[in-house]
Parts: sequence; structure tokens; C-alpha cells
Amino acid sequence: MPQSAPKMKDVAKLAGVSIKTVSRVLNNEPHVKEELRDKVKSAVEELGYVPSANARSLRSNRGYTIHFIIHNNRSNYVNAIQAGIIKACQDNGYQLIVSMIMDSQNLSKKQIEEKLSRLPTLGVPDGAILVSPLSNDERINTTLKDMGVPIARIGPNDIDDDQIEVKINEREAAREITQYLIDSGHTRIGFIRGKEDQNATIERYAGYKQALLDSRILLDESLVYSGNFEFEGGLKAGEKLLDMEKPPQAVFAANDDMAAGVLSAAHRKGISVPSELSVVGFDDSEIADKMWPTLTTIRQPLLELGETATNLLIARSQKLSGIEPQKYLPHKLVVRESVKQPAHID
Repeated sequence: MPQSAPKMKDVAKLAGVSIKTVSRVLNNEPHVKEELRDKVKSAVEELGYVPSANARSLRSNRGYTIHFIIHNNRSNYVNAIQAGIIKACQDNGYQLIVSMIMDSQNLSKKQIEEKLSRLPTLGVPDGAILVSPLSNDERINTTLKDMGVPIARIGPNDIDDDQIEVKINEREAAREITQYLIDSGHTRIGFIRGKEDQNATIERYAGYKQALLDSRILLDESLVYSGNFEFEGGLKAGEKLLDMEKPPQAVFAANDDMAAGVLSAAHRKGISVPSELSVVGFDDSEIADKMWPTLTTIRQPLLELGETATNLLIARSQKLSGIEPQKYLPHKLVVRESVKQPAHID
């Protein structure tokens, strides 16, 4: 006869504690002595006990689920953040449910409410994670809060409330990479904006302008083109910039996908990168070190953003004290092969 799977009572018996104590340890609840916590964890490992998510939900009236609501499943940025969310959910015994709301700006408030009302399939979620442009949408945020769902927003936004926010200093990062182009000898620098409904576009453009101002370089608005944070947008804007009578010496695309589009535009026109044109991006997504030449960019800790947002939501759901509602993670300028370095004069 096959051996039956171990139950919570078996863990309690082996650890020499009550079933209630086992439940509190498995749910990461506070105020459990470390000695008892260690005994329970050892018993769980020895028995190979796997807690049932459905049973936990029924006992505690909690879903033990995190919802990640996205707008685009083809985005390198979104996929990297999702990997971090998955890790945190697995580490804490939570389920991840991914939902999609496309073109939210074209939906009515009623349509948004109808889409979000379908989310709590296993009870009210322990939290929902939003990235731009959904994290900037007041209607989505208000609807989730009215449903009693805690929110973690990843990236810059202008919503003022007590929900969790995890981000980098986008303006400073954009200023830093623009300054790097200036320090590399470039004064005529193009900029490709992202989607206009995302605060990241505003912050990165502000950082670009600040670096020009600091170096006393006059802003030339003819070098600024609209994009959409997608490869095709970068390709189209790149072609327009490179077709100018006096094209830029360098292009700063507001994310790596658009920077890849600029590189493709340059290759099609026979323009050598970086000897004739320097290109930089933003995010350090998976594509950055796979394109040719490899891309100089700003590294956002994308996995860590997702992981941190999830851990903060779970901690808040467990009513742990000392939760920081707003957390900044560090960024880094990653120098690769797509920027021409000036010749040094001895």
C-alpha cells in the first residue's frame, strides 16, 4: 500500500508542539519562540510535509495568493520582475496569479471594476502588484483598495497614499547615463521617450534634461522623439533621428527594447555603432547583453524589485511591524560596447 502523505498532526507530534503552533510557524506569524520555530521546520523537512494552500485558506480566511496584474506579456521588464515575484511567493508558500489588463486607458471605470472583480477566486488576495502603466492608473488603484486588496506599486508614480512602493531613483539614473555620454565627448544627444501615461517617461526625460543643463548644453527639442517602450517604437524614432540633416552623435532610448530598435535602425542604414553613433538604454533587461554591440544601460534590479514588493506585501498581510511603505533600491550604470570613448590626448 502507498504511504499516505504526512499531515500537520504528524509534524506537531514529531516536533513535540501543538497543531496550532505548527500552523503559526507555517504562516510565518510573529511571536513564536525561535526554539519552537526551529523544531517545526526540522520536522517539516524530515517528514517532507507540504502544506495545502487550500486548507490554509479555509483555516485563516486568507487566500495566500499574490496577484501580479500586467499590461504586456512580451515586455522584458515585466518578465524579469515576475521572476522575482515568483521567487518570493515560493519562499513564503504563496500562490502567484497573473492577470492582464491591456489598454487600460481605453477602458471605462466600470469595465476596470468588472475585470478586477474576477480576481479573488480563492478569497481576497493578500496583495496585488502593479507596474506601469497600471501603477499610475488612479481608477485601478482605487478599485483594488475598495475591494480591500493591499497594493505594491513598482516604479515611479504620483499616487499619494499609504500603499507599498518599490522603485529606483529614475531621474538620477537618467541624469547619470546622460552625463556619461557627455563625458564621452557627445554634445548632440537624442532622446526617445516612452509611453506618455507612465511616470518613468517623465522622470527619465527630466534626468536627461538635467544633465544637459548641468553641462550647459542647450536642449534641442528636435532631437526628442516619442516612443512606446517597445522595439518598434525605438526603430521608428531611431530612423527619424538618423535621417536628420544633422543627426545626433548619441541616442538615449528610455528603455532597452527601444535602444535595440535604434541599433537596428543604425545597422539598416550602414551606420556603425559605436564609431559613428553611441546608443544607451535603461533597465538592463535580458536583451541588453545579447544585442550587438552590447548595450550600455542603467541596471534596475528588476528581480529584486519584484521580490522586495512581494515580501513587503506578505509582511503587511501578516501585520508585522516596521514595514517601510516606500523603498528605494540602488541602480547602477553598466558600461558595455555601445558608446564610443573619446581619444585621449597626452
